[in-house]
Amino acid sequence: MGNEKLVANSTEATDENIINHSWRDILTPPAKGKNKARYFITPIIIGLITGALSLVFIEIMDFFTKFSLGTLSHFIPPRSSGFGGGVQTSYTPAPAYPFMIPIVEGIAGFISGILSHLILKNPGSLGANKAIRAYHENPESLTLGESFTTLFTSAMVLGSGGPSGREGAMSMVGGSVGVYIAKLLKQKPHEVREALAIGVGAGLGAMFKAPLAGAIASSEIFFKHDFDIETIIPAFAASAAAYLVVATKVGFSPLFHIGLLPVHNFELKYLLWFSIFGVFAGLIARLLLWVFYYISALFKKMKRPIYLRAMIGGVLAGFVGLLSSYAIGNGYGWLQLIMDHKISPGLTELALGIGCVILAMSLIAGSGASGGAFSPTVVIGGLSGALFWHFAKAVSPDLNIPIAMFVVVGMMAVFSVAANAPLSTIVMITEMTGSYGVLLPAMLTVGVAMMFGGDHSLFDAQHDHRTVSSRLHI
Repeated sequence: MGNEKLVANSTEATDENIINHSWRDILTPPAKGKNKARYFITPIIIGLITGALSLVFIEIMDFFTKFSLGTLSHFIPPRSSGFGGGVQTSYTPAPAYPFMIPIVEGIAGFISGILSHLILKNPGSLGANKAIRAYHENPESLTLGESFTTLFTSAMVLGSGGPSGREGAMSMVGGSVGVYIAKLLKQKPHEVREALAIGVGAGLGAMFKAPLAGAIASSEIFFKHDFDIETIIPAFAASAAAYLVVATKVGFSPLFHIGLLPVHNFELKYLLWFSIFGVFAGLIARLLLWVFYYISALFKKMKRPIYLRAMIGGVLAGFVGLLSSYAIGNGYGWLQLIMDHKISPGLTELALGIGCVILAMSLIAGSGASGGAFSPTVVIGGLSGALFWHFAKAVSPDLNIPIAMFVVVGMMAVFSVAANAPLSTIVMITEMTGSYGVLLPAMLTVGVAMMFGGDHSLFDAQHDHRTVSSRLHI
């Protein structure tokens, strides 16, 4: 009897806490002041500015591509359809003046190193890694001056043939814009830190035409095993605004065009193949990380100024590019041609391409030349998918899975492991390719790849959990 009264009293107490809603609540004005600034005003401003700076980055990169590769090296690299205004009809399979490739990449690395030596406080690190470190340690250390320098040097290195990434510069630029705007609006320290993350997501969403993935990355990329969920809602607005600015100029189509993939009528053996591919992709990512950190350590042991190290890295990367054109520039166009069945590289060519892109990317990034790792890692993943497709066809000739499906899933799997960011990577590659039909095999492959990929990441500034990062700001 006593227990029944206790339950009844508990129920009454609970009922008292229930909020009574009324139709008048619909007329309640929206949040004012800091909340409105946090969830709408600040993110929109960050997104618009970051989107405009993304277009500046693209223009600088295109200029150096036309001058360094086109005019000096007589090399027209293929490009993906998303930034080319349609399918490219002309490209050259190799430079007509191959001796110019090491020269232009070396000069780009030297100039990049000079500017980094003069302006950057911590030269010689991936741009995204710097943004991650600033997020955890001191958001205000990410300044506009350093970010604009990285924007120019990264565009120059990539445009001159260095197999680097676009995300490094735009992560720094977006993050620094976020910090600047939050400080300008006199927001609190934790809101400044949040604005940095929002800006990083906006930069990624704009540069890869993947606004949803950019918003997710703003909460995922800073941690190995956690999310900062508070940034996602404002990041939606920032990433969407940045994407709209870029897409208005370069078009709203995905970065890659792969057509319609026949993913219905999946058989059990197909899922088995993608599971095996997950193991292969995880091992490729581990090889990539080992080479990257080994070469980075070698350059750190060199008691030379960063501009000399960056020049040496550029020259060596240029010579590697002579072995495989896949290792010149960002390489997206080659993946587009493979998925369009316009080229059909064999096992030797694909294996050589994977090795050359890994080596050249590590030489550029490890030597201290400006850039990022996303684009070359995606290319490595795509080539790995094409290579595995050949193996699967040799074992099972009646396999009717198109090569494009393995290429797309490979992009996702290798970078998911390399960046410790599986969710945002799956969404990003899906948006970049418009290939929503591959989500089932992709999730399976990425899950298996993460198990075999190890604990290392391209971004050593990542923290394991939010609690570790939060203690730095108490």
